[in-house]
Amino acid sequence: MTANWTAQFALTLTLLFFQGLNTPHGLVTMGLSPARMIEIFGFADAGSYLQAAQNLVANGRIVSEWQWVYNLWPPGMVWLDALTIRFSPLSFGVTIGLVTSLVWSIALALLTWPFIRTLRAAAIVFLIEVLLMSTSPFQSWMFDEGLFYADGLAAGLFLIGLTLIVIRVRKPAPLQSWIRDGLFAGIAFASAIYLRASYQLVPYALAAVTLLVVVLALVAHARKADSSGLLRQAVLVATAALSIAILMQPYSSFVQRTMDRSQFVQTENLVYEHAWEDPTSDPIPQWMRDGGSTVGCDIDPVQCEVFQREALAGQAASSDALKDALITAILTNPLEFVGNRVPVVAEQWFGDELDSYSHVETDFTSGPVSYSSSENLNPPQGLFYLSLMLLALTTAIMLAIRGRWALLVFPVLALVLLAPFAIVHVEVRYLMPLKLMALLAPVLVLTLREDRQARLAARLAVNAGG
Repeated sequence: MTANWTAQFALTLTLLFFQGLNTPHGLVTMGLSPARMIEIFGFADAGSYLQAAQNLVANGRIVSEWQWVYNLWPPGMVWLDALTIRFSPLSFGVTIGLVTSLVWSIALALLTWPFIRTLRAAAIVFLIEVLLMSTSPFQSWMFDEGLFYADGLAAGLFLIGLTLIVIRVRKPAPLQSWIRDGLFAGIAFASAIYLRASYQLVPYALAAVTLLVVVLALVAHARKADSSGLLRQAVLVATAALSIAILMQPYSSFVQRTMDRSQFVQTENLVYEHAWEDPTSDPIPQWMRDGGSTVGCDIDPVQCEVFQREALAGQAASSDALKDALITAILTNPLEFVGNRVPVVAEQWFGDELDSYSHVETDFTSGPVSYSSSENLNPPQGLFYLSLMLLALTTAIMLAIRGRWALLVFPVLALVLLAPFAIVHVEVRYLMPLKLMALLAPVLVLTLREDRQARLAARLAVNAGG
């Protein structure tokens, strides 16, 4: 395992620093100073993180001028940038590159470990990895300009957490191993949540799966069947969920006390406002139209006109009224809603992640206005990841039915990652974690094959004994 991780670390370092310590990534090079990177990134995501980090280092606290950063994003990337500026002896870009390489080398080592049994197998796995990392999710958000955004790191940490659960369910082990891997998975998931709010439903999904597995264990016990395997699966997922809750508690308490909210970010009001903006209005940028932000007006134009008239009369609807109206519009126009969302999500799924970064549209005098879009479609890549995802989902459900119920975390997490974006605004990069989850398909297929072999061997043994 150590040798495999070392090889993965060397591979990711090679991809990140292919021209040395000052390798260019997008519009910047790794050796640039934070001040120069800020000039280039402006108030796009990466520049906003970095400017807030500099301010945090200078003041030692969150000042009102930069409060908007902590309202729009979790604090993880700001903290990472601040720690790098404050303590790293290396240049800012090089340090972020090393952290990214560390995270993704762990993810790749875990994904490939079940297949590393001979030198020939290792060589085949390595070649497949190189091909996979030539696809745009890797070439953009992990190894290009997206290196300085939170998306690539968060996706890697999320994949680590999910992989730890899958490979633990794959093999029998003492109870302490299930607890240990659940703890590590929880740490990885919590780290992802601190980087991207799109993972904030993960602990709820894990709690739901835990409850289901506990109920199944109780049913098995009542029927005098062996429930020890189910109880260990429940311990694994419950430990992960509890670890997330504990690690999120300090910052949750901080934002509750200082910002009077319980969530890491405060973007709900923006979501509902955008949902009822007239899609034909000139101020609506194209990237918002592409992402389907104006879904309320798209499926219920009558209610849209009502809100527009009220706004012109100086009686703009409250956030709660906009939210209630959106829910009502979806429930009363289900076919229109599905017809609206399927093309939007499909277009973003088949979009190419390259050049889908946030770029500043105006200067900061009118607020941090930026956009993120990808005008290029990549159907072969989209079909590849879609096929892999369908294979992974099918296999995980089959394994769950065969008794490995903890693997339901795979389809449940896929659902909670997709649902919020499918309902409102979706961008190419928002679907990247779903594509990367699909990389677990080979491990799941291997687990199913081993399960069939074990069942066949048990059946033969019974027949032989008879």
